Amino acid sequence: MNGDRVALVTGCGKPDGMGQAIARALAGRGLAVVVTDVAPTGVSNRQQEGRSTGWGGLEALVAEITEAGGTASGVLGDVAVEADAERMVGAAVERHGRLDVLVNNAAAPQGPDRADVADIPAEVFDRVLAVNLRGPWLMSRAAVPVMRAQRWGRIVNISSMAGLTAAPSSGPYSASKAGVIGLTRALAMDLGPWGITVNALCPGLVGTSRAFLTSGPDVDEAAVLRQRGRAIPVGRVGLPEDVAAAVAFLASPEAGYITAQAIPIDGGGMSPFPLRHPEPVADGAQPR
Repeated sequence: MNGDRVALVTGCGKPDGMGQAIARALAGRGLAVVVTDVAPTGVSNRQQEGRSTGWGGLEALVAEITEAGGTASGVLGDVAVEADAERMVGAAVERHGRLDVLVNNAAAPQGPDRADVADIPAEVFDRVLAVNLRGPWLMSRAAVPVMRAQRWGRIVNISSMAGLTAAPSSGPYSASKAGVIGLTRALAMDLGPWGITVNALCPGLVGTSRAFLTSGPDVDEAAVLRQRGRAIPVGRVGLPEDVAAAVAFLASPEAGYITAQAIPIDGGGMSPFPLRHPEPVADGAQPR
């Protein structure tokens, strides 16, 4: 039963991000969720300017979950700052008396880190590592005493296929996401005897603002994603809800024998070879 479980999800401020989908999925399964971000609507990726217009950020997410019958609250903080990490975990425990699930989803915004190694300033590299790797470590360190006392917990870290395979112009990001996988495996060794599992999900191409390294007003992003999806065996790019469903399973009691894993969520990967596709379904017909 999930009725008394409590989850804290970082990086929930963006309207098209994985954090909001993860929070909704967990709330829909009966968990009380505490949603966080460094700013009410997050920090925009390079190709996200203007996309948050009309979006109320964490406050709107909390309201929508509550109106749907769930339990939610928000707290602001920077996962890369030790005091903030401890405060955010403390807020969840103070409000609900426990913390069962920690989802380390927050990531540094995409921008000047996506460049050739010779063109990335050291401070940009440091910031990406601080948010993407130091952040999950600090949040986990703050949550572990609570979970150990309960003899139960789930930590789900959002890594990336960029942490498993090579990605051009993504040195800081790839390094940080590979580090998340190493951190996941080490924490799983330390925490397993207390009934705490730790796993990493490695999304491939997901249709958020991070899918575009370059863009512009004349680019039909939906068409680009459809075309790129044709190189993926399942025939489409991922959705935030695809990642959220995997998080919800790993956060459940049923996933108690799965730990220390780095699990690709990539639709089968990007094939270098042409893939066969079925004929379009006729209008009004339903796929079997």
